[in-house]
Amino acid sequence: MSDGFVRFTAKMKGGGDVARLLNRYPEKVGRTLESLVKQEARGLAVELARNTRPFGFSEKAKKRGEKAVAGDIVKVFALPSDAFEKTQSGDPAAADRFWSNIQNRRFSKAEKALQSSNSNWKDLSVGRLDPKLHQQSRTGKNANVKRKKPAQIVTSPKALDSYVAKIQRRVGFAKGSWINAAKAIGGRVRGAAQWATRHKQSPGTARVKTGEKPAVTLVNKLDYIEQVTTATGIEIALRVAAGRLRKALATSLRVINEKTNARMRRAG
Repeated sequence: MSDGFVRFTAKMKGGGDVARLLNRYPEKVGRTLESLVKQEARGLAVELARNTRPFGFSEKAKKRGEKAVAGDIVKVFALPSDAFEKTQSGDPAAADRFWSNIQNRRFSKAEKALQSSNSNWKDLSVGRLDPKLHQQSRTGKNANVKRKKPAQIVTSPKALDSYVAKIQRRVGFAKGSWINAAKAIGGRVRGAAQWATRHKQSPGTARVKTGEKPAVTLVNKLDYIEQVTTATGIEIALRVAAGRLRKALATSLRVINEKTNARMRRAG
């Protein structure tokens, strides 16, 4: 789309099998076409979230996402001990000067010692962790990091650990944009994991059209959503959501018919 948003619209036309069942048995189903469209849209949003990286809603998927986050961050930020080892093999004297300054918290001198070495890390800055360097490094196909060497030598291992933990808490943020689109429809959203539903700020919403031809448009405003989804995953989400709605409606009709038949047998 020209505005960069990703949209999916849920509609039910008269020829569809779900709408046909509804039109044939309106008094039994007790549902409006609009309510079914909303149900389908909520189900579609959940399936789109399921098929957004890290794929699935399991704890294993969450751990996989957290591991990927940590792996990306350590490609951007290295510790002084890493720089020392990298420099020592080719320029031990410079490496010793670098490490001595690090130990004495003379970080600007440590940076100068690194710059004077023949290490291919000599152009790296030494200092406090700069989060912008991580964001700028997310240039890979899936919004991941594709660096051959770090962007910075971070002087505080504790700060690095804290930053990793902070970003790991964002795992599921991309999924959350679909979940928030589902919530914007109204009604209960089922089937999603808490680590996907917890992201209240994820940019997703929905537009609901009422009337004789109701429709719901899911709008995902996440700027990198196309990098964390696949065409196959989207197709699966569309197919699964529609299938679940047909099954739910058919099950509802079967239960109602069984109850009606039972009453008729008792009356006869």
